[in-house]
Amino acid sequence: MSANNAIDTVLFDFDGTLVFHKPDSSDLISAFCTEIGQPLSEEAERHGRRVRHQYFIDPVIRDEITGLSNEEFWLHFNRHILEAVKIEGDLDRLAAELTSKLQDIELSYDCPQTGCQILTELRARGYRLGLITNRHNVERFYELLDQLHLRPYFDLVLASGEVGIQKPDPGIFAAALERIDARADRSIYVGDNYWADVLGAQRAGLTPVLFDRHRLFPEADCRTVEQMENLLDWLA
Repeated sequence: MSANNAIDTVLFDFDGTLVFHKPDSSDLISAFCTEIGQPLSEEAERHGRRVRHQYFIDPVIRDEITGLSNEEFWLHFNRHILEAVKIEGDLDRLAAELTSKLQDIELSYDCPQTGCQILTELRARGYRLGLITNRHNVERFYELLDQLHLRPYFDLVLASGEVGIQKPDPGIFAAALERIDARADRSIYVGDNYWADVLGAQRAGLTPVLFDRHRLFPEADCRTVEQMENLLDWLA
């Protein structure tokens, strides 16, 4: 889209774009690798983060994890990441050890002040704002929205659990556009997962903006920002 003033709707991803949890799971995995005497290089840690993004939208993996219990899922996930970053040894045992270490950790969620300021500024500029997430647990998602006082910023909030469609399926973007009464060619979608957010938005006819603060996707064929403030600069 060449004329930025043609954009009237800005849609956002939720996790990893506007909202972050602490401690960060990639940091926890990296710490575990150090504990077992196999510290990750910067390149390996970045690769692990990239693989984590791909894990949740890979159709083969999604078939493998369908029907797994919560513990079985995390065993599968942790083993997959350990293998991806080339940890040596009995990966089943190490994944079980890692899962055991992580199961009692309570995550806290936060929307950085910068994110709220950007949402406030975008509303002041007259943009319609929406939120699209792949979260299945709709009740928990709305609890977080209210806990973080984010719901009032948005004209539309849509979770995949409400419509049975996940990014990168263009159907979830189409459903969001219909509900917010917006046109794809006048909308942008901001997200941190290239495969889910960028490819999904492109297939639905929206202009994608990749939020890539860890520089995980150098091949991205779209607008990329490493700091959310850059979005305002581009839209100015």
